[in-house]
Amino acid sequence: MTSLRHRTGQALVLLLVAFAIRSPLFGNPVIHSDEQFYLLVGDRLLHGAWPFVDIFDRKPVGLFLIFAGIRSVGGNGIVMYQVAATLVAAGTAFLVGRITHRLVGAGIAEREATRASLGAGLIYLVWLMIFDGAGGQSAVWGNALMAGAALFVLGRDSGGRHLTARGIAAMLLVGLAMQVKYTALFEGIFFGLVLLRQARDADRAIVRLLGRAVLWVAAALLPTAIAWVVYALAGHNDAFVFANFLSIFGQQNDDGIGSSLLKLAGALALGAPLILLAWRGHRSGTAPFALGWLAAAGIAVVIMRNFELMYLLPVTLPLAVAAGTGLARCSVVAGRRWLIAVLLFGTVAAAILGGIRVARRGDARQVATLVRMIGQRPQGCLFAFGSEPILYYLTRSCLPTPYIFRSHLSRMTEAHGLGTDPAAETARLLAARPGIIVVRAPKADTNPATRTLVAAAIAQHYRLVGIVAIGTLPHRVYRLNR
Repeated sequence: MTSLRHRTGQALVLLLVAFAIRSPLFGNPVIHSDEQFYLLVGDRLLHGAWPFVDIFDRKPVGLFLIFAGIRSVGGNGIVMYQVAATLVAAGTAFLVGRITHRLVGAGIAEREATRASLGAGLIYLVWLMIFDGAGGQSAVWGNALMAGAALFVLGRDSGGRHLTARGIAAMLLVGLAMQVKYTALFEGIFFGLVLLRQARDADRAIVRLLGRAVLWVAAALLPTAIAWVVYALAGHNDAFVFANFLSIFGQQNDDGIGSSLLKLAGALALGAPLILLAWRGHRSGTAPFALGWLAAAGIAVVIMRNFELMYLLPVTLPLAVAAGTGLARCSVVAGRRWLIAVLLFGTVAAAILGGIRVARRGDARQVATLVRMIGQRPQGCLFAFGSEPILYYLTRSCLPTPYIFRSHLSRMTEAHGLGTDPAAETARLLAARPGIIVVRAPKADTNPATRTLVAAAIAQHYRLVGIVAIGTLPHRVYRLNR
């Protein structure tokens, strides 16, 4: 009964903290360009659009199904997805606490284990904010599935009696996470190796070991296989294969070595308090799992070669668990001091970074001004060149092209990753005379070919309606001359 009361109390604390630190951004449609796009695709999916076919992207379809599910509830879509993400973040933080408790609980007093588990959950919530997860980034949803998988991997069944079922459940959750973000594969491989080690310890018969391995791999691949089969039966096999498995090889990273190293150094500095805590717990018998999981998530980041903070969101999950094992190694007084210091550092960092992001990316008031200037359901479609994808959602505009994410046609990073020539596609949609063109101020890696085409079309056929600053960048609105 005491344990249940502690768990209930932890869940309430984590829920209140999650809403307290995330609710100031509720209703802001430009928290990040990625989740704007996910909401748009999820909304259009409910109206018959096929991701990868009618709207191009390389994220798995499961992510868009999450946003479609949220939109199906109704209400203000922007607020609804942000509330849903907050609930999921709080639930994941609770699972972080349960994982930490399962790792350290057998070796220390219940009071210390409870402190460590609550601390790990709070750390997870705060570092989500630091690593740009204040809204509905893909890892916010994927981390919940991976946390559930970790709990199954760490099951307490005696003698491995339920090992096969636990492994299937864990790998199925990994497979679902892969349909939210494919990089979950690397953490899934680690979980699979841990399960195989458990299976070998429980039963050294090679045939049964191989049988379990095949079942677990099949469970992990099942969600992706189902999605693939659905697309193939609908006649969209080529679109699915290209978007999910091939297009990533054509995408370019515009960061040089110097820029990448600088971003990595900044990320390590922001994660340093948690790394120090994790190191404190590295000699405990429970640390290998947490540190191995952390290494697997880190490998995914290194392979992707992008060190923007948002790409570290999957690392936040095992990092919080590893930090929790470090808290468990501290005395009561030292543990309390460590937790206060770490959370104070994290809260200040999250507040500073959050303020910078809003100032740079914009807010709801600015976007509303831009939407009023565009109008609802613009005749001939809206074309947002390098601008915010949420504009299509808020204006209920038709889509002039499948390539509507702001970088698809406007930036050199996508010049070879779309399966089509961006200049040819831009020329095609401009020939159809979209009713409104919104152009964001160019960045250093703007595609010169598509930018030239847009500028020429505006000069010949459009008039300037107005300029609205979204964050630090002006957006120019042009209306077709009729």
